Amino acid sequence: MMPILNMRGFISALLVASAATLCTSAVARAADPAPVAPDPVRAAFFDDATFTLHVRNYLFDRTNNPGDDPAAWAIGGWVGYQTGWIGDFLQLGAVAYTSQPLWAPKDRAGSLLLLPDQDGFSVLGQAYAALRYEGQVLTLGRQMVHQPEINPHDNRMVPITYEGGSLGGDVGMLSYYAAFLTATKTRGSNEFDNFGEVVGVDQDEPMYLGGLAVAPSDDIKARTSLYVVPDVLLSSYSDGGWSGQFEGFDLDLSGQFMIQTGIGEELLTGPDFTPWVAGIKADVSRGGLTLTAGYTANGSDDDWQTPYGMWPGYTNMIIGVFDRAGEQTLLLGAAYDLGHVGIDGLTLSTLVAIDTHVAEDLPMWSEYDFIASYDLSAIDSLPHWLSPLSLNAQYALLQSDDPDGDSNLSDELRLILNYELKSSGKDL
Repeated sequence: MMPILNMRGFISALLVASAATLCTSAVARAADPAPVAPDPVRAAFFDDATFTLHVRNYLFDRTNNPGDDPAAWAIGGWVGYQTGWIGDFLQLGAVAYTSQPLWAPKDRAGSLLLLPDQDGFSVLGQAYAALRYEGQVLTLGRQMVHQPEINPHDNRMVPITYEGGSLGGDVGMLSYYAAFLTATKTRGSNEFDNFGEVVGVDQDEPMYLGGLAVAPSDDIKARTSLYVVPDVLLSSYSDGGWSGQFEGFDLDLSGQFMIQTGIGEELLTGPDFTPWVAGIKADVSRGGLTLTAGYTANGSDDDWQTPYGMWPGYTNMIIGVFDRAGEQTLLLGAAYDLGHVGIDGLTLSTLVAIDTHVAEDLPMWSEYDFIASYDLSAIDSLPHWLSPLSLNAQYALLQSDDPDGDSNLSDELRLILNYELKSSGKDL
């Protein structure tokens, strides 16, 4: 009987031990924290969000002969916030801009760094919602627009932004953009104005804008765009380019053509307004040196109109844009990246635009631009916090052959400091 009792006792002990083990495991599992599911709201509004702080310090000093001498020194920039994609289809964003005077003589207004009275300003320049479906994005609200003629024109303290709706995306190698815009905020303004009001027309009008771009390969690109402000202006732009690499140098060739006309009641231009401009440009690069040659020609008796953005012509210089009636202009330039001689981040460049022909009642112009740009992000040895800093110094001299006036029409100095910090919520 003893072996049987021993067997029964062994089995009983085994059962008790197993039960104890199961209970202990259950208690241990109950004590372990349950895995936490990712919070999609926190992820979209913080972890995947982008925070931007951009500081800009800008000194502008121009002497005009004859005319006013606009000048100002301003500090400001912008603060931006953009969510991640919520549910992979919705994104929200906002950017607030400011420009405040450090030195702003009341009798030297007109720099576009500040308001017309030389006071500072702040504005919510962007506030938008974007909807995405299969790579196509619909954006509603205040937003940036990046088309050839309708663009941020960001060469002062605050860029141009626009209000309305836009749709853009890619279809194969084709990119498209379409927009219905109701207002714009110009560079030196804290208000959004109707497109008719911007050009001094006493009539509220929207803007219809469209653009197409195609890139069959990395070496060949082309684009075209068109905007219409009813009863004010119709303007179109097209360009194309080719890039090639050869033994010892790179070559970029491009051409552009643009035409515009009054439309409807032609409130801005009047009748018989049809300026057109054509241009060609070549850039040859070897090592750190780039040489530029170009030519633009306005083949009409009317000045080109650029009320809503920066003129995209090749001869758009620091002071003059060389788009006057009958104006034909030669462009020559050179730029050198001093990183090739051990000074990382520093680039020196010069551009010269010289008129070869203008309409009979206009003087011929020539402009000489000199630019030094220092981008500290190219210097690996700098501390991380200093790398977002960039410095830019520009000087330009515009001259005229008008025998009845001073040959020096304008000279201008710009000193610009930019510092931008951008991070996601995960990095904060």
